[in-house]
Amino acid sequence: MSFKYDLTANQQTPTSDSKVVLCKSFKIDIAAGSGFLTATTYDLGWLPKEAQVMSYSATVATAVSGGTVSAATLAISVNNQALVSALNSYTTTAVVNGASAAYMNSGFPATADQKVTYTPTLTGAGATAGVIYFNIFYVV
Repeated sequence: MSFKYDLTANQQTPTSDSKVVLCKSFKIDIAAGSGFLTATTYDLGWLPKEAQVMSYSATVATAVSGGTVSAATLAISVNNQALVSALNSYTTTAVVNGASAAYMNSGFPATADQKVTYTPTLTGAGATAGVIYFNIFYVV
């Protein structure tokens, strides 16, 4: 079996202003030690100061559980700019996808590297399990 990799005659050639979309992926694993106390903000990582967030996705792979937790949501921000405001992390396979209009439209100029953070909100306490994945797509 063979494959043909040449470009068609009408293939669009990127302009000099085109940018490659990059992705960072984060895993919040409560059982492995990721913090998950209500109303506490935790650091996930960093994006370069030149980064423009294009889109994101957040997925609950394992629902938050344990202790007396009866409800759990999660907020995720970049440089204090909210991307995800209330992901239901108490339900397995909850998914949030979106485009970041604030970043795309304004370029959101930052003067330093941009911190990626998450903040849980729980009803109850003592969560011992839960896995949430967060992917962020950006250009520099």
